[in-house]
Amino acid sequence: MKHFFQLSHVSFKEISKWTDNKYIYWGNLIFRGICSYYINRQKQSPVVFIGQCNFAYKLTPHINRKIKIHELIHMFDPRFTWVWAPFVKFINTRIIVGDIIKYKFKDSYLREGISMNYVERFYKIFYRLEYIPKCLHVRSFNLPLKVYYAGRGGPQKRVGIIFDIIRKCREEKLPVEFKLAGPFRDEVPHQLVHDGTYIGELKGGEEMYNFHKDNDVLLMTSAWEGFPLVIMEAMAFGAVPLVSKIDAIPEHIQHGYKGFLLSQVNSEIDLANEAFENIKNLIANKETLSTISNHAYQYALSNFSAEKFRNEYRKILLENSH
Repeated sequence: MKHFFQLSHVSFKEISKWTDNKYIYWGNLIFRGICSYYINRQKQSPVVFIGQCNFAYKLTPHINRKIKIHELIHMFDPRFTWVWAPFVKFINTRIIVGDIIKYKFKDSYLREGISMNYVERFYKIFYRLEYIPKCLHVRSFNLPLKVYYAGRGGPQKRVGIIFDIIRKCREEKLPVEFKLAGPFRDEVPHQLVHDGTYIGELKGGEEMYNFHKDNDVLLMTSAWEGFPLVIMEAMAFGAVPLVSKIDAIPEHIQHGYKGFLLSQVNSEIDLANEAFENIKNLIANKETLSTISNHAYQYALSNFSAEKFRNEYRKILLENSH
């Protein structure tokens, strides 16, 4: 709906300096009143769409109950339960990207004493891709096998495990070439910067698409995820995912069919060893990668299209607006 926000008569007002300032908390209260008054006074019944936003949650009790409120909450993080839990009863639909996320919220509802009736308000919609090639990008999977990572650093992504995997592969002199991209240079060992393994941050668009095309196997060792966009993009370009078996990822990738899943997610050492063994097996059985590449592409084509995404959101927003 970006084009609606670009219309000439649409204006934006920055209110975070009032709503997010703990020292003038009365500003948050005032803007709850202003925003809810504006929403409730609309001549044509509106639909309210919120994300994981503290102010938005606190706004929900002040919105007329006849107005539908939909929330996008793409992953479960127990640290933020206190933010959304008091306002669940005001939210008509909680949009998620995987069944596992619904189950995690269900467990949290039980712990917090929230009625199980609210579990039925979850609705699953996958993300979409801006671009999916019209045909599979065919690759040879010749050796050295090209393994890559693109994304952030930090505790969630655990790129340190990838560094350990690279070290193990080089110690064993495996025919594999690694490339890393993203805004995490301060976490990268100097040697990987010096030898060109780490190539810096990509701008996205064509630069990112070419990165997927130029490499064979996407490696991710995350501790938690929703369903990462980078995996979707990799599948759309026929790259083979080798990724942690966490959250919604196994709902899209079956081991040995559309990619490979790493199950030792609770131990960084064991996860690095498992990934290393998987890479050795891929090198020894690289003839299977073309089939898996095609399966990944066909799945992306069927499930991550803009048309499917728009239809799903229109269904939830338009049908529930009456």
